[in-house]
Amino acid sequence: MAASPQGDTKRTFREKLQADIAAAEEEVASMQDEPVKDKQQLLVEMLVNGHPAAFVDMFYLTHRDGVADDTPSAEELEAKGIDPESFVPGEEVMLESLPFLKENLEEAEEAARRKEMKRVYDAYENLAKHFENMENYKKAIFFYEKYLSVAVTAGDIKREMEATLQLGMAHEHIGRVDEAIAHHERHEALALRAEDEGEEMTAHQNLVQAYRRYADEKDEAGDLDTAVDFMFKGLKTAKKGTDTTAEGLTNFRLGQLMEKKGDADEALKFHSEYLRLCKLTGDKSGEGSACCALAQVHQTQGNIEAAVTNLEAFLELAKNGDPASQARACCSLGIIYTKQLKFERAVTYFAITSPSPLRLRERGEKFFEVARSLSDRKMLDIARVNLGIARGSARTGRYMEVVATDLTSLLSFKNVRMPIENHA
Repeated sequence: MAASPQGDTKRTFREKLQADIAAAEEEVASMQDEPVKDKQQLLVEMLVNGHPAAFVDMFYLTHRDGVADDTPSAEELEAKGIDPESFVPGEEVMLESLPFLKENLEEAEEAARRKEMKRVYDAYENLAKHFENMENYKKAIFFYEKYLSVAVTAGDIKREMEATLQLGMAHEHIGRVDEAIAHHERHEALALRAEDEGEEMTAHQNLVQAYRRYADEKDEAGDLDTAVDFMFKGLKTAKKGTDTTAEGLTNFRLGQLMEKKGDADEALKFHSEYLRLCKLTGDKSGEGSACCALAQVHQTQGNIEAAVTNLEAFLELAKNGDPASQARACCSLGIIYTKQLKFERAVTYFAITSPSPLRLRERGEKFFEVARSLSDRKMLDIARVNLGIARGSARTGRYMEVVATDLTSLLSFKNVRMPIENHA
């Protein structure tokens, strides 16, 4: 018999709480007692239910010797900081995921029989997103490919674009940049055919990034010609859209590649274009990078005046920015002036992070102090050596004058290290 309202009100709060806890524990225990079906049981059920296509896909996805094996390569493991020798592969699909997998595979097959294409798309998309969320991109690709196949058969260009886009992104996640490029290029072609400007812009953005990434890989491998070819593809694609920042960065990378190839004139052209685009977008950081790159190329060409102009422009842009970059620029200027035998000017740059003597008095930031603050031992050693050389060279003339004309000052210096005083 159910308890009366009056009887229930007589129960204390503690009694009610204990009763609720007991009920919850009983429910959890009953859930734990319910057996979880293994993949063999689920596979048999799929055949019994009349879903042979779903059975084939389920079998294919849950057996490690299938084509969909997700065992990561040695390179993929090393990229994640895992020792390939000690790696032990786990289950292909977690046991808890099997009912979800079965349900959506059966849904896709049933919907395909009835020509209910939206249900088919939704089922395959559910599965692809499920594995994406688990960072199992190879299995996500498996389902996006099925999604794509259905869309092509149905002549649904919108769904075809969506599947192609997702395939490109998934391939990028697992480092298959060449395959990602192929899908992004297809996505672009479909967007053009559908006259969908939004999809076209998305394809352009993804292509620029993929081309740049592939070019960087080839650059690291020493294949500069292929790297340049793909960077040019990226530049051509960037110009189709409205992403001036992407266009500028692609010019910058092309300039760097041309430097590596020894083509200084082409490097100057691309770095100058990067500088122009940065000014157009108000990207001060980019302007600084462009000025540094231009200075470096001008130095290799022996155009010292242009190199100094660009380094000083960078210092002006970076006066409130990264102190390490300022220090490196000042070091470069100090080296230039040392080579020109302008030692006093060299000392000024070696001693500070900005070229103005007034700023030296205001801020007192010395090159080696910046290096010390950054815990950069190499930079600190360079600062000390360069500053010592410049100061010594700057005083050589005065020292030789004392040697020739002022024996008293020379002896004081030699005996007790008395500073050499200026004399009339």
